[in-house]
Amino acid sequence: MILYGPIANVALSRPGTTPEEIQQAASIQVKMLIDTGAYKTVIDRGIAEALGLEPIRFEEMSGISHVPEECPVFLLSVAIGLTDGSRTSTLIFTSEMIGMTTPPTPRPFNGLLGRDFLRHVRLDYDGQAGHCDIIGNLPADIPRHHGGRQGHKVKRRSQRDARRKSRK
Repeated sequence: MILYGPIANVALSRPGTTPEEIQQAASIQVKMLIDTGAYKTVIDRGIAEALGLEPIRFEEMSGISHVPEECPVFLLSVAIGLTDGSRTSTLIFTSEMIGMTTPPTPRPFNGLLGRDFLRHVRLDYDGQAGHCDIIGNLPADIPRHHGGRQGHKVKRRSQRDARRKSRK
């Protein structure tokens, strides 16, 4: 049995210049593994190609096999939900991502959220529940859009607090 770490749901789209353009663009919903060991964010190359993106350059990368390979680098916009105190918001940003070939073994995720993204947020990981909250810790120049799922996060936080109390 193979166990994976926390997985985040994100929307990937062509890069836009404003948050409104990013939200209106065609996007692909994917699951990405939160990987504190990955230096850069990596996606399945086919996702960028499905969005009609061309590489902005190529970069040599070594994955788990430690065999260097020339990989395309794509510029994508990313929308991801995060918590900020008791509020839930959506972070939308544009970033370079490495396009890797999909391994032959099926996985429940399409990429890795690496430290180039994670350096902007704080993670609250509940290992027993297998749940991870991404908490906003971002500079003011990165746009956020506050969502309407606030009640869902408050409910989940109160459930988590109740579990913690019951463990003590």
